[in-house]
Amino acid sequence: MKYFKSVLFKSVCSLSLIFIIQACDNEFSEIGTGIVGTPDFEIENGIYPVKAYNKKITPFQSNGLIQNLLGYYYDPLFGDSKVHFVGQLTPKTLAPDFGDNTKLDSVILTIPYSNTEITSEGSTTYELDSLYGSDPSIPIKLSVYKNNYFLRDFDPNADLDASQNYYSNGTLAQGETMEASELEGELIYQDPNFLYEAETIELWEINEETGEAEVASTLQPSLRLNLFGGDIEPGVIAPTTEAFWDNLIFSKEEDEVLSTISNFYEYFRGLYFKAEPTAPAQGNLIQLNFSSSDAKVTLYYNYQNTTTVDDGVETTTTAYGEYEMTFTGNRVNIFENDFNASVLQTIEDTTTDAEGDDYLYLKGGEGSMAVVELFADEEGNSGTDQLNEFREVNDGVVTVKRLINEAYLEFFVDETQLNTDFPNRVYLYDLENNIPVRDFYIDQTTNTVSSDSKFTHLVPLATETTADGTEQKKYKIRLTEHINNIILRDSTNVKLGLVVSSNVGAVVSRGFQNSIDLEEDTVIEGVPLGTVLSPKSVVLHGNNSPNAAKRVKLNIYYTEPNNY
Repeated sequence: MKYFKSVLFKSVCSLSLIFIIQACDNEFSEIGTGIVGTPDFEIENGIYPVKAYNKKITPFQSNGLIQNLLGYYYDPLFGDSKVHFVGQLTPKTLAPDFGDNTKLDSVILTIPYSNTEITSEGSTTYELDSLYGSDPSIPIKLSVYKNNYFLRDFDPNADLDASQNYYSNGTLAQGETMEASELEGELIYQDPNFLYEAETIELWEINEETGEAEVASTLQPSLRLNLFGGDIEPGVIAPTTEAFWDNLIFSKEEDEVLSTISNFYEYFRGLYFKAEPTAPAQGNLIQLNFSSSDAKVTLYYNYQNTTTVDDGVETTTTAYGEYEMTFTGNRVNIFENDFNASVLQTIEDTTTDAEGDDYLYLKGGEGSMAVVELFADEEGNSGTDQLNEFREVNDGVVTVKRLINEAYLEFFVDETQLNTDFPNRVYLYDLENNIPVRDFYIDQTTNTVSSDSKFTHLVPLATETTADGTEQKKYKIRLTEHINNIILRDSTNVKLGLVVSSNVGAVVSRGFQNSIDLEEDTVIEGVPLGTVLSPKSVVLHGNNSPNAAKRVKLNIYYTEPNNY
């Protein structure tokens, strides 16, 4: 790919730059306003080479996530993913006193959904956030098991006090696998047609005065399951009996297994949630906050409470209690992927790394990403010549020849391969240091939704109309300060990682089980949390796309003295 430049008319330059400054004043810290519109300077535009190629996202650390996924997601290009969850339960009360003649009333599991409240004409409805799938009315098969696999805190094969890592493919750091036979202990609940529903939940109680049932409170939409009750409704079962819960909890009232959290973790190893499709290529996936204090299993029970009045007469009444367990222990997501073999072959083909790929396949979760190299072309040029157009370096002293006003990448979507629900955001980061680029930090743009922040640097998916009336979708990523950092401060022109993201603010990296080695000693250590929690995908035109007009571009607008 050859680069070129075009000189803009001086009469237009001042107005153009002023417009840019007004629109995006946060990102142009290097602009010298005193030079705009003077006869000694011109604004020019250059398009510079970019090389980009695919890399498969390998198993990543999936314990300790701030959010967890649960469900089934079908991608028409990549294939399907079943995402399961296993988590420890932590008792709210240690060494409990359950009272006399304890009798279980119900066992309720509650996981609140993240939702948006919508008020219209005096009525309130809810819309579920982070629900992924083609149709929310399509159910999944949801099963909940008593987990028999011990989720230990520390890695016995690592240094002292090193935490145990669990990975998205259901393995541990040293290759140990969490076997299904251990995860799937006793079946506690199963619904062959489970739906994530945005409906409020009414809690009823008996009015002591009237003796009639009435609504006591209303909960926002939640995943709420009855874990004790036999055949709850047609097809839905909770086969555990009162004896199961009595033996598990109530009979251990004075036992050491309920006296400390560590003893409890070893004794009752938590729950395993298994998600499956009810029909080929159909289902939904959702983000859930299992770490919330409102995410819990509650045993409701009654007992006999005996009191003695002043005359020595004993009175026995029925009292009610709750035993609460939260998911504040270890929590692990397990991804079970069945991806398209031909797509995987394309992504894993390393023979194209030297010249770049035709198309870039981006998918969240255990999907794929792209490596982006600025000022590098298909002929293997590293970009030194192009950088020298902007600066001179003599004895470590940098002299600026051109002042960069704006620099940005454009990635055009290839809708011929995939035309479904595209991710609204993509994220670009420094692969060598596993951190955001400089433009991310200086971009202070925010929105009411945190995932929509940083939209000056990471412009959301947009549709533009060409001169011939054709619509095309693209992502724009501004890199003005990143490029200035390379030129003005002689910073390393690092390789960059391009990924989809459910939340561009969630940039903390989730480490790979096995790092990915690139050329020039660059190692990809992990991917951002926002990528881990997104099942979405998109195909972009690479630097060798058959459609030359849509190849990835690095656009740089710069100011250059006429007499240089």
